[in-house]
This record gives sequence, structure tokens and C-alpha cells, in this order.
Amino acid sequence: MPRVTKNPQVYLALSPAAVATALGIRPDEVADAINSGALPVHVMGLKRRVHVSDIERWFRSWKQIEPKKDRPHARD
Repeated sequence: MPRVTKNPQVYLALSPAAVATALGIRPDEVADAINSGALPVHVMGLKRRVHVSDIERWFRSWKQIEPKKDRPHARD
């Protein structure tokens, strides 16, 4: 059983690689969003960090992909 602490770690900013891992997407997709300006990045020396609030806003802006009607389902 994991040890319970009174002060759990809360991340306020993540590296672009950690963003990709957390969302389960390719790092290229995160890099494209940063380069297009859709996902703001903050540079601190050599480190790049993305605020969690910006990640949430960017994630919510994704459009839901509707399944195609003409494609049959596997159980049909």
C-alpha cells in the first residue's frame, strides 16, 4: 500500500514531454500546438514548461470526433 502523505505533490507546470505522456498523445502533437501558438509555453533557461491551466484549456478546445455513419460497427 502506498504511503499517504499530508502534502501530496501538485504540479503547476509540465514539460512538453510530460504533457504528451499525461494526455496519451504523441510529443509531435504537443510540439505542433506550441509552435502554432495554441499551447503557450514558458521558457526558464533551457527548460520549457506548460501551465496545467493552459493544458486544460487546450484539451477542452479539442472537437469531439463523431463516428462515421456509413462505417459498420464490429458487432453489427
